[in-house]
Amino acid sequence: MNTYFRRIYIMALLAMSVAAAHADDWLSLVHDDMPVCRLSIPGSHDACTGEGFLPQDSLLAAKIATTQDLGIAAQWSCGVRAFDLRPDVRVGGDTPCTLQIYHGEFATTMTFGGVLELLRDSLAAHPTEFAVIIMQHERSPRRDGSRWAEMADSVLARHSDLILDFRPDITVGQLRGRLLVMSRDTYGDMPRGAYVSGWSFSPDIRTDTTAAVRGCVHEGRLIVQDFYDMTQEGGMPAKLAAIERTLRLSCSRRLMEEMPHTWFVNHTSGYLYTTDEHGPHRVSLTEGYRANAAETNRWLANLIEADEVRTARRGRDASRHAAMRGTCTGIVMMDFAGVARSGSHEVCGDRLVKAVIGSNFTPRGSR
Repeated sequence: MNTYFRRIYIMALLAMSVAAAHADDWLSLVHDDMPVCRLSIPGSHDACTGEGFLPQDSLLAAKIATTQDLGIAAQWSCGVRAFDLRPDVRVGGDTPCTLQIYHGEFATTMTFGGVLELLRDSLAAHPTEFAVIIMQHERSPRRDGSRWAEMADSVLARHSDLILDFRPDITVGQLRGRLLVMSRDTYGDMPRGAYVSGWSFSPDIRTDTTAAVRGCVHEGRLIVQDFYDMTQEGGMPAKLAAIERTLRLSCSRRLMEEMPHTWFVNHTSGYLYTTDEHGPHRVSLTEGYRANAAETNRWLANLIEADEVRTARRGRDASRHAAMRGTCTGIVMMDFAGVARSGSHEVCGDRLVKAVIGSNFTPRGSR
């Protein structure tokens, strides 16, 4: 390795080390005028499963519904800044009615309001940071969700001072200390943050079928990769190809010129195993989430780290690589965020979080 490459490579490693060492405040190292849509943001899929489940659900949920090992506070501490929350109405328990966070049929120990309070405290302690919430109504035929919209709007209204209205060109400086809430289900005529429509679960990632993100005034585009069922034939190769395709699009200078301020959500999450032992329908397994993460988290971390080396090498002749804009991952939603190992699997959640954060600080000479 010659002196030039050695210097650039060491700079990249140092940048990743700085970001990892200050995970509580890594956004403090990002310029205020950076568009949020051009950031690399680590996120957690079904974020609250790491908090555990209510007693009546905990035994079975541990086997088939756990996608995280860390709670929200621990995820925050390792650098996660995007959280997938799935509230629904729960009747019973100590209070007549709560908006509990679920994964499928299983109630976690967290309420929707409780997560927002936790994030409020985290932002107060770390005002340079922000958080993105991607939420949806976790419907079930076994629950009466008729009050979901009313209750979701009420909880969000209590935190309206914290929630910023969406616009596609929001900058880091505008969002610091605040929440951006993007809901895949509507709870009123106007969103508190944004509504997302056209969410895709296909591995065929296309730029002509983007999802729409709508704030109170402004609208934007969102390219989503959320293919999650790897049990079907060819599922894993299709997933890996979809992850890479989404990463390439998020790094494409040409796409940014044609579709400026496009947002990206790239899921490594999904499941590789299912079972029919617990009911009439096949359901995912926690081991299936782990086995999937062991493949997909490692795959994306490898891609990001390889791109960082290529970005450094492109610095000498940016014109030869005009189609690429450096490594921008968008929002990466992963299982087992922040942990190296879960059960018997090397899930690489710590490595992927660090790689995503570190990609914000690679040399930018070619960008």
